[in-house]
Amino acid sequence: MDGDPSLDYGYARLCARLASRPDERLWRQLRSARTLQAAIDAVRASAAAPYVAGVGLRGTIDDIELALRQHLRARIREAAAWAPPSWRTALRWTEVLIDLPALQHLRADSPLPRWLRDDPHLGAYALPDCAARRARLVAGPYAPVVAAALAAATPAGRRRSPDPIHLMLMAWQDEWQRRWPNCTAEQRQGLSRLAATVRSHLATFGALPLSATDAAREHLAQRVRRQLHDATAQPTALFAYLLLLALDLERLRGEFALRAAALAFVDAEAAA
Repeated sequence: MDGDPSLDYGYARLCARLASRPDERLWRQLRSARTLQAAIDAVRASAAAPYVAGVGLRGTIDDIELALRQHLRARIREAAAWAPPSWRTALRWTEVLIDLPALQHLRADSPLPRWLRDDPHLGAYALPDCAARRARLVAGPYAPVVAAALAAATPAGRRRSPDPIHLMLMAWQDEWQRRWPNCTAEQRQGLSRLAATVRSHLATFGALPLSATDAAREHLAQRVRRQLHDATAQPTALFAYLLLLALDLERLRGEFALRAAALAFVDAEAAA
């Protein structure tokens, strides 16, 4: 069956963007980079240069994290702008996934890390009082996922509730599906297949040894790429594209964070 003609534009744009994804040659360069500057320079000299816009050569781990999150937000908003208006709210909802780890901090009754208070997107929720933070969260756009985590809290002695992050992911997906416009059977099948692929990955990833995690991520990326190319001019392609982008940024974050931590250690030793 042919795709929705109104999605052709978005599919053409995402295909152009996919051409700038880091390739295996770049990943090899990053693995062999001795310093953060060398790693960033390698990306800047490649087709993937836009990925590191805003990443400083001597940035801290927090700085790198913020720059990559902001890049992903910009790409999500760009993809939403490519889509027909009826699909934009579902696409913009994917921004919430970026913030799930931060929402864990915000909902907890514990001191907040400095990076969260300084984050231009989340700083408004970083109130000193936990009750005030939770009230602001459940009154705002994060309400569906935060409410799910707060409802899971049980008094001491009762059976352990599921991990809040998993409950938040389930609540996120429920809200995502509510934001779909009227779908054809083919569109719904493609989106459901993509969601099932991610759920399958998450169900096993946490129990893998560290040595197997890179292969698991690559296996996920391969499956998502196939589903993207099977979904020409379908909404699934836009969501699959954003998932591939997020996987690339997660991998870059790991490479940069290791070298930023080493740089911080050297600086601390020099100052001692």
